[in-house]
Amino acid sequence: MIAEKSEIIEQKKVHLISLITQIYNYDLLDKVEDLLLNSKTDWWTTLSETEKSAIDEGLADIKNGNVISHKAVIQEINRKFNNL
Repeated sequence: MIAEKSEIIEQKKVHLISLITQIYNYDLLDKVEDLLLNSKTDWWTTLSETEKSAIDEGLADIKNGNVISHKAVIQEINRKFNNL
């Protein structure tokens, strides 16, 4: 479900970019820019409960020291996929 929603959002972005590239009216472009820069929407409110829960879980892991360093992850990947 999350992957589907994310894919739909990405498709919408590409579509909007395409539409914006076809605008040749300065005033309209100015309004679009103003809308994008002054949007009051808090990104947290756009997340699903599942996404919020996953973020909270990750923050709790960090707080509790339940983390793996980037170096350790790279070493594990290299160990598992050294023949690629």
